[in-house]
Amino acid sequence: MKTFLVALALVLVAGVFLVRRTSGFVVKTGNVGLVINHYSGKINPRVRTAGFNAQAPFSGNELVEVPTYQRTYTMVRDSAEGGHAGDDSVLVNTLSSNTLKVDVSITYHIAWDPQRPERIVALYKKYRSQFRDFGAFEEVQLRPAFRQAIVDAFGSASTSQNMTGAGKRTASAFALKQLNERFNDDSIVVDEVRIRAIYPDPATVTALRSRLQAQQNLKLSQLNLQLQQLNNQRSVLKAEAEARAAQIRAASLTPRLVKFKHIKDIEIIGVPRGAIINLPSTGEASGVTETAPAAQPAPAASDEAAGQGQ
Repeated sequence: MKTFLVALALVLVAGVFLVRRTSGFVVKTGNVGLVINHYSGKINPRVRTAGFNAQAPFSGNELVEVPTYQRTYTMVRDSAEGGHAGDDSVLVNTLSSNTLKVDVSITYHIAWDPQRPERIVALYKKYRSQFRDFGAFEEVQLRPAFRQAIVDAFGSASTSQNMTGAGKRTASAFALKQLNERFNDDSIVVDEVRIRAIYPDPATVTALRSRLQAQQNLKLSQLNLQLQQLNNQRSVLKAEAEARAAQIRAASLTPRLVKFKHIKDIEIIGVPRGAIINLPSTGEASGVTETAPAAQPAPAASDEAAGQGQ
């Protein structure tokens, strides 16, 4: 019995020892894991997914986690934001030779395709010395490329273009395209380049104000010119309308109407009652003929006049 108890105790101790020595990896949600063997230096081609992944004790394996969720790298002037203290905005030169500072945030992720796990393995092999600490990988590989893409984007347009909303969208699209062309083969996908703010230097502010004033003056001159042209067109249209009305009135004066108007004019001057008006035909002079009054009978001679005649 004593021997049995001793044997049982040894079995329990061995079991506890084996359980405690049994190792495994926990891959956090949003990551995948690469297992690297320190004895052989090889990378296990089977990529581990999120959760607990057991391994044999004393295997000499190490887990390297690769984040596959979206990450945002921020470079701004405000020291309270981003991974760097102080002013971390991107200094750029425009096509107009002006200097700007740009606040930018870049969102990206590492593409994980379970059907093609070799792409993640190839990514680690390419950046092995920096990939054990993903923060170091961002600083050494991604940060310089991010900043250079912003510099190139703003350097391809003038200052006034870059300062507009459309200019910001153009710069974002330019940088997004350039970064994806560079990193897509490494399974790194840039999802968004967001231009958050632009800070021109004092010389650029003065130049922009002068340009804006010149544009406003030009716009005002164009409006005044358009107003003058409208006034001139209105005057021409008025003159044409008056000339047209005169033509219509002249065309409506028939010979009969002319004679009628001539009569009205005579009535205004005044014509003796009983006068006969001769209206000449076209081309003849007009005239007025007065008729003699009708003969009146002679009064009878008085008796006194008759006596004197005797």
